[in-house]
Amino acid sequence: MTTTSPPSRKVLNWARIKLGVVGVLCAGDESAFSPFHTVIVRALGGGDVALGVIGAIMQSVAQLFSWIGAIFLRLARFNRKGMVWALAGGALIQAVIIILLVTAAKTSTTAALWLYGYISLITFMCVLTGVQQTIIASWIGDLVPVHQRGWFVSGMAITSNIGLVLFQLFFARISTLASGLVGYAALMGLVCLNTLVAIGLCYTVPDRPSLAVKFVSKKPDEHVNYKYGPMWLLIWFECAWRVGRVALSSFSTAYLLDYFGMKMSKIILLGMIINVVNIFMLYFVGRISDRTGTRRPLAVISAICATSMSLWVFSAWWGLWPVIAFQIINGMAGSTHWMLLTNLSLEVYPAKGRPNFLSFSRTLVGLVLMGGATIAGYLMSGIRGWSIMLWGAEFNHYHIFFLGCTLFTLGCLVPLWFLGKMKMPQHDEPVGEGVEG
Repeated sequence: MTTTSPPSRKVLNWARIKLGVVGVLCAGDESAFSPFHTVIVRALGGGDVALGVIGAIMQSVAQLFSWIGAIFLRLARFNRKGMVWALAGGALIQAVIIILLVTAAKTSTTAALWLYGYISLITFMCVLTGVQQTIIASWIGDLVPVHQRGWFVSGMAITSNIGLVLFQLFFARISTLASGLVGYAALMGLVCLNTLVAIGLCYTVPDRPSLAVKFVSKKPDEHVNYKYGPMWLLIWFECAWRVGRVALSSFSTAYLLDYFGMKMSKIILLGMIINVVNIFMLYFVGRISDRTGTRRPLAVISAICATSMSLWVFSAWWGLWPVIAFQIINGMAGSTHWMLLTNLSLEVYPAKGRPNFLSFSRTLVGLVLMGGATIAGYLMSGIRGWSIMLWGAEFNHYHIFFLGCTLFTLGCLVPLWFLGKMKMPQHDEPVGEGVEG
């Protein structure tokens, strides 16, 4: 069914819930699975450099190749069709990962072969994740009016976080049973099954034609305006924000395993704290941002979360309590930070060509992240084993590394300040576009 009128609030309410469930099914279980990448890489013979590479892949490749999402939308012409294509590709790759892990467990072939194969498949899966992220953001921008985006995205993200908490409880529960490569393959099988269910659910969400343009064209109004100042400020912000945090997250699991001897089940439950706090933060911040705008709330949350990264340093003296405090404070990041950054991008970028602006900026951020996180892996490998006694506690290579990550991340506040000083152009909302549902 196609109509020319914008969807009602009731229709949008169901749409945000359904897209939230889609987010859980195609990304939530992958997020719950992510701590297992560390033990899988180690089981396949990988060391610090491999962990740094897998961290860079998990956090940057999705953005590095998000430009493919704009191409998907130009070919599909509708957001829904492009999303289905991306999800189907992801399910196929997940099935191949299952085969690889089972085969690696049953054969005596050189572990390096399976390690490189696993990293390659995770890379391809992250490429399609980037495509999905571009399409979801474009879908929201094309479907939801500006003054309702905070309400819409917060409700969507709350649904996703509730589902993610349930997945994390489930994965933590069975992590002791699903040990070994065959057990991890079984968990990936669950991820694949959920992706297939997400494909079916996409067909129940209202759709709109995509407004994607070309990246390069002789016609000025048919390609991305690469001189658009606010785009470069958003790129600067996200590079500063993500590089430090990606570097920290790449080694936080290894730190908890090596320094505190924690089990995977407890690490998953520790990460679950972020999503519980996120649920409450999303409810309030979504409504506040619809009234005040998104830049100021984004700046406040970025400052608090970046500063809280220093708590990993203080764990040298106070043990796990600073890490737990970090997870609670960090609940303001995650989906809440993503919601604010997404809505700020939708607010700053023009409707026509929005998928291209989104994907171009994310691609550049991905390039920086890939290099930054990989360099972090080499830095960690170079300082491994360094330690001193400081104020009665062992201050080692992990702590000095986490301190550098904190200082780097705080630099994200500078471009937000410049963005506030810049006069934003008023973009007209698309009117009279058909809505499929």
